[in-house]
Amino acid sequence: MAESPRGPRARLSDAWGRLVRDDPDRVAALGSVAGRAHPARWRWAGVAASVVLAAASWGAGARTELNQHVLWPGVAWWRDAGGSPLLATVALLSMLGLVVAWWRLRWARVTVAWWQTTAALWFAPLVASVPLYSRDLYSYAAQGLLWSEGFSPYDHTVRELDSDWRLSTAPTWLDTPTPYGPVWLLLARGVASVSGGHLWVALLLLRLLAVVGVVVIAWAVPDLARRLGTDPARATWLAVACPLVGVHFVSGAHNDALMVAAVLGGLALALRGRFVTAAVIVALGAMVKVTAVVALPFLALLWARRVLRRSGRSGALRWPGVVRAGALTLLVAGAVMAAGGLLTRLGFAWLNPGATPGRNEQWTSLPTGLGIAVQAVGTVLGQDSWREPAVDLARTVGLVVLALLLVLVWLGAAKPAAPAGPTGRRASGRRGPGRRAASDDTARTVRALGWGLLAVVGLAPVFLPWYYLWVLPVLAVSLAPTWERAEKPLAVVATVVCFMTLPEGYSLGLSTTAVGVPLDLVALVVLLVLAWRTGRRLDPHLLELSRPLLRRAPAPQPAAREGANR
Repeated sequence: MAESPRGPRARLSDAWGRLVRDDPDRVAALGSVAGRAHPARWRWAGVAASVVLAAASWGAGARTELNQHVLWPGVAWWRDAGGSPLLATVALLSMLGLVVAWWRLRWARVTVAWWQTTAALWFAPLVASVPLYSRDLYSYAAQGLLWSEGFSPYDHTVRELDSDWRLSTAPTWLDTPTPYGPVWLLLARGVASVSGGHLWVALLLLRLLAVVGVVVIAWAVPDLARRLGTDPARATWLAVACPLVGVHFVSGAHNDALMVAAVLGGLALALRGRFVTAAVIVALGAMVKVTAVVALPFLALLWARRVLRRSGRSGALRWPGVVRAGALTLLVAGAVMAAGGLLTRLGFAWLNPGATPGRNEQWTSLPTGLGIAVQAVGTVLGQDSWREPAVDLARTVGLVVLALLLVLVWLGAAKPAAPAGPTGRRASGRRGPGRRAASDDTARTVRALGWGLLAVVGLAPVFLPWYYLWVLPVLAVSLAPTWERAEKPLAVVATVVCFMTLPEGYSLGLSTTAVGVPLDLVALVVLLVLAWRTGRRLDPHLLELSRPLLRRAPAPQPAAREGANR
C-alpha cells in the first residue's frame, strides 16, 4: 500500500495534537517523570528554599532601617550603606530554587489537598521573614497609627507622624495620602492600637491578615475551578502554590490579598446563587482596594443569567433583566460602601485614589513607557517642555482606552458566544469526573472578568509585581476550553514577575529603561494590529444582546486549505 503523502512524523504530530485536545488528563500523566514520580522530593526542596529565603531576608529584605543605596547581589557580607550583598545573592538563589520546585511539580498527579498543604509548607517560613520585595507593609502600619492618633490618612501624611515608625516608611509614602479604602484603614488602625507601640507586632498582625486572604484564595480557587469545568488541582498549582503568592501576599503582606480574596469569594458565592452576600463581599473588598469594583458589573451579569434560568426561559439576555440585576448589584454594593464611608467618617476620597501610584514612573506600565519614549524624543529635539506632560498625557489616553476595553469586554460577556470558526467546531473543555460544571455562559463571564482585570493591569499608570495576582487566579479557574494553551504562558509571566524586583524592594524597571521602552513600542504596534483586526470583526449592532460581539471570521480560501493539507 502506498504511504500517505503525510509522513510518519506529521502523523505522529497530529496524533499528539488530538491527545492534547481530547484527553489532557492523559497528557498530564505523560508529563514530567521527576515531578510525577517524586512529588514529595520537590515539595521538600521548595520548603528548604523557602526557609533559606526567609533567613536571608533579615539581611537582604526591606529591613526597618532604609538602605542608603540600592542593595545589589554580591559576595560581601555587609556594607556601610546597609544590607548584605551576600544574603541578597542567597535570597535570589533561594527564590530561583522555589520557582524550580514549583515548575518541576507542574505535572504531578496529586490532589487539591496536597497542593494546599504544599503551599502552606512553602509559605509558612515567610511569615517569619523581613518584608521581601516591597516596603509597603511599613506604610500600612504607619497609616494605621496616623489614624489611631486622630489624623485622617486622606488629609494627612506619614511625615506628620510623631513616631519612629515613619523612619521605616518608603520615601514615596512619606508625603502621600493613602489610596486605600476605609475597611483596610479600619483594620490597620486596629492593628496599630493593639500593637503597644511595637512595630514588629504591628507588622506580624498585618501579615496574619494577609495570610487570612491567602487561605480564602486557597479555598476559592479549587471551588471555582470545579464549578467552571477546570481541573481544580492544576488551577491550585497555578494560582495558589505559585511562589509569587508567597513572596508578595505572605512576606510582602500586601492588602491586595484581601481584595483578591473578596473577589474570588464573591464569585464562589455568586455561583451558589447567593448574590446579595456576594455583592456585599466584593464591596468590602473594594473598600480595601478600589480595584475590586471592576468585578461588580460581571457579578450583575451572573445575577441576570441566574434569574433568566430560574424563570424557565432560555436564550440570550435582554436589557431589562440586565438593568434590573445591575441596579440590585449597585444598590447592595453602594449601600455597603456608603455605610463604610459614613460610619468611619472618612468620606469617599478612597473612590478616587488619584495619582498616588503615578509618582512611580517605570516602563513596566505600557502607558508610562510610551510617555517616557515621548520624553526621550523631546530631549533629542531640544524640547524639554515635553517632559512633564508626556507621561501624564500617555496615562490619560491609557485610562480612556481602558474604559473602552472594559465596556467591550463586558458586552462580549453579556452577548452570546461567538459563532464557530471555519472548521465548524468550537473548542470545549473536558470536564473531569465529579466536577460540577457551570453553564458555558457563566464560565465565559468569569473569564471576561479575568480579561478585564488584565486590561486594568496592562493599562494602569504603574505596574507592580503583585498586581499580576489580581489576574492570575481569575483566569486560572475559568480558562478550561483553552487551558493547555493558556496555562504555560500564565505561568511563564508569573515566573518573570518573581524576579522583577530585588529582595529589598528596588524595582529593576527603574534601571532597565533603555531596554524596556523599545519593548513597549513593539507591544504598542502588536496591540494596534490586534485591535485593527478585532475592530473589523466587531458587530455594528453593539447594543443588541442577542448578537455576538464579533462576527464569524472569514473562512480560508480553497487554495489555502489545499496548501495547508500538503
